[in-house]
Amino acid sequence: MFDGTPDEISGLVEPGRVHRRVYTDPDIFELEMSRIFGRTWIFVGHDSQVPNPGDYITTEIGRQPVILIRHSDGNSHVLLNRCAHRGPKVCNEPCGNAKALTCLYHGWTYDTDGSLIDVSMPEGAAKDFDKTQFSLASVAQTGRYRGFIFANLAEGGPSFDDFLGPMKANIDDLVDRAPDGEILLDAGMHRYFFRGNWKLQVENVLDSYHVPYSHASTVNKKGEQFSRREGDKEGAKVIDDKKTDKTADVWKGRRSFVVNFGHGWTSNTELNEKGRSSPAYDAYKDALAAKVGRERMEEILTPEFHNSLLYPNTSIMGLNIHIRVIRPVAVDLTEVTVYPVRLKGAPDSMNFGNIRLLNVTHSAASFVQTDDLESFRRTQLGLRSEQSDWIDISRGMGEEKADGHYNATTESAMHEMVIRAQYDAWRQYMCDA
Repeated sequence: MFDGTPDEISGLVEPGRVHRRVYTDPDIFELEMSRIFGRTWIFVGHDSQVPNPGDYITTEIGRQPVILIRHSDGNSHVLLNRCAHRGPKVCNEPCGNAKALTCLYHGWTYDTDGSLIDVSMPEGAAKDFDKTQFSLASVAQTGRYRGFIFANLAEGGPSFDDFLGPMKANIDDLVDRAPDGEILLDAGMHRYFFRGNWKLQVENVLDSYHVPYSHASTVNKKGEQFSRREGDKEGAKVIDDKKTDKTADVWKGRRSFVVNFGHGWTSNTELNEKGRSSPAYDAYKDALAAKVGRERMEEILTPEFHNSLLYPNTSIMGLNIHIRVIRPVAVDLTEVTVYPVRLKGAPDSMNFGNIRLLNVTHSAASFVQTDDLESFRRTQLGLRSEQSDWIDISRGMGEEKADGHYNATTESAMHEMVIRAQYDAWRQYMCDA
C-alpha cells in the first residue's frame, strides 16, 4: 500500500531519474487525481465552444465530471455534473444546447447557472425544503484568458494569473494570428485512447530528442519532414541528408524553455518563412495585415513557439495549430482530445488547409501521432520489467541557463530539462497535499 507521505513521494524522484512506479502504480495514480488534478488549474474549454445561451460541453477534471455552460446573462459557468438529489450526471451528451438541465432520474430541473428551479412532486419535500440549498455545485475557482477557460476544484493555492504567468505569451502567440483577434474551437475534434500512463504524452509534447528516430518514416531523402503548414513547400530539416543516421545540426539547435509549475515550450522550427506562399496563405496574410498593419503582421507570422505545455495536461501546438488535452483515465489508459483551431477573420481556405493538415499529422491514424502512441504502448509494457526500478531523465543536467528575454530557464531541446521540470512540479503537487 502506498500512502503518499512526503517521504514516499520524494523517494520516487531523484536528480536525473524517476522511479518506474510513477507510471505503473494504481495507488500513485489515485493520488495524482486528487493532489494534482484536484488542486490546480485545468483547461475545461473555450468560449467559442459555448457561444450562445444554453450551449454546453461536458468534460472531466481528473475524475470529476463537469459542465461548461453559457447562462442567459451571457456568463459561462463551470458546474459539477451531478444532480443534488441522488447524484446522477445531469448532462450526458458531450455537447448541446438546453434551456434548462433536467435529471433523467427524478426530473429535478436546473437553470443554466446551476440554480434549482423545479422539483417534481414538490408536495413530498420537507416543509423547510430550500431550493437554494440544492443547486448544482460550481467549481471552487474559474479563470479566463483570451477565450481559454480554466477551472480549479480547490480553494486557495496560486492565483490563476500566477499559474498562467509567462505562458500568457504562448497563448497570445496563437490568438494574435487571427485577423479578428480570436480563435475558434468549433471545427470538431479528434479523440482517441492509448494504453499508457498520461505522463508519457505530457513528456512527449516537449521532447525534440525523439523526432529523428520515432518519426523517421515522415522524413524524405533530403532529411526534411513533410510540410505541416499551409504555404510551406517542405517541412523542418530533421536528419542530415549526407549521414542518414545523424540528427541535422539545425534540428539540434532548437531550444527548450521552462518556467514555474512545470510549464514549458520549445523554440520555433527553422523553416523558409520568405518562401512560404500559397493562394490561401497569401489571402490570409492580406486579411491579417488589413487588421493589424503590415509590420505587425510580419511580427506575428515569425514563428516563436513550436510546442507549448500548460502543465499538467494541455498543450498548444504552434506549427500545425491545435490544442491538445490529455485526460488520465487509469494508470495505463489515457484519453487525448485534439481540437483544430480556426482563426477568426481568416479566409475559409486558410482554415480548411490547417484542419486538413492536422488530419495528416495528429489524428489517431496520422503520419506522426501513430508513432508516438506506439512508443507509449511499448514503454508501458517495458516498464513491467524489473530489470531496473529507475527511468533515466538526466540528459543535459547541469547545462541549464537563465534566459532573460523570456524570464525562463533554457537548454538544448535535445536534452531532458523539461521532463525534470515536470517532475519537480509533480513532486511539489504530490507532497503539498
